[in-house]
Amino acid sequence: MHLLPSTCSEGLTEVTMEQEYVRLQLTTTSPTAACPCCAVSASSIHSRYQRHLTDFPWGPCTVRIQLRVRKFVCQNPHCERRIFTERLPELVEAYARKTRRLMTVLRAIAVTLGGNAGARLAARLRLPTSPATLLRLVQTAPVLHPSALQAVGVDEWAWRRGHRYGTILVNLADHRVVDLLPDRSAATVAAWLAEHPTISVVCRDRSDLYADGIRRGAPEAVQVVDRFHLVHNLRQALEACLIDHRSALQAAAVGTAMARTPPTGLVPRTPMYQGRRRNPKPAPPPAERPPRHARWVAVYETLHRLHAQGTPIATMARQLGISRPTVYAYLRRDTPPGPRRLQRPPSAQALTPSLPLSDPPLA
Repeated sequence: MHLLPSTCSEGLTEVTMEQEYVRLQLTTTSPTAACPCCAVSASSIHSRYQRHLTDFPWGPCTVRIQLRVRKFVCQNPHCERRIFTERLPELVEAYARKTRRLMTVLRAIAVTLGGNAGARLAARLRLPTSPATLLRLVQTAPVLHPSALQAVGVDEWAWRRGHRYGTILVNLADHRVVDLLPDRSAATVAAWLAEHPTISVVCRDRSDLYADGIRRGAPEAVQVVDRFHLVHNLRQALEACLIDHRSALQAAAVGTAMARTPPTGLVPRTPMYQGRRRNPKPAPPPAERPPRHARWVAVYETLHRLHAQGTPIATMARQLGISRPTVYAYLRRDTPPGPRRLQRPPSAQALTPSLPLSDPPLA
């Protein structure tokens, strides 16, 4: 069955189906087991106990494995371990609570996404775990030791930006990080390169510090500038050259613009489309428009008249449709309010058509 772990020494004895989980009962069947210390096979069984494991889910159901394992008595009289538990490397690691294939998938998620993002993806895949567990899987992941290094890249990296820096070394053959040095010094780089005599090419930035360290640690290696710093230095040199010839470039730009401008007269002004008016009625002339503050003057006079008659503040606010703070503010005034100033500047005038330049602008 492809749903079960690929094992050769365990037998399935019972399957229990529940609403939310599936429980599998596995029992080891190998007659002997090798001692993890001396590797001597033993057949004398000491005792048995249950191990509870978690495996891939079956659809919406969680899979729980109850593995019945045995403890053996080591028959080697010189072995330090007298009693040991049989190992099942194809199914589960020692002291683990998840099957090996489940641990492999979770480690791949952790290496790709990290702790928090990996935990969210694992929960969507019905493989619930914590960010701390994923980070521990990354720390215990096997490290692939590359073959003899031929070309490496050297650059700095920040322990704390602006305060403390280290050195990072990358294998240019597979773009993997080889080592992280604790500081940024020529002596440290030289000592590391001396431990790897097979390096023939070192890619670095334009730092004199790394150049000195490479000369001392790998004098026969070829030093090359990495692509990023090469383009960066080229951009800086090009900008400096253009700044030195700014006046000539501006004069050339003005001459080109004048040469491409057709020798015609003034361009007639085209009225700009203002959009369809919502109110088809023409606006009244300015003389007929009432002043904007006329309503507030009327409110001011009405409030003072009602206040002289002894009308309550709440009644005046309700009758005039204003708030009570506004009523208090108008009653404290001795004169009616004047016209208000505009809160924003008037709209900009229509742009005039562009005209050909007669004289080149100065920088």
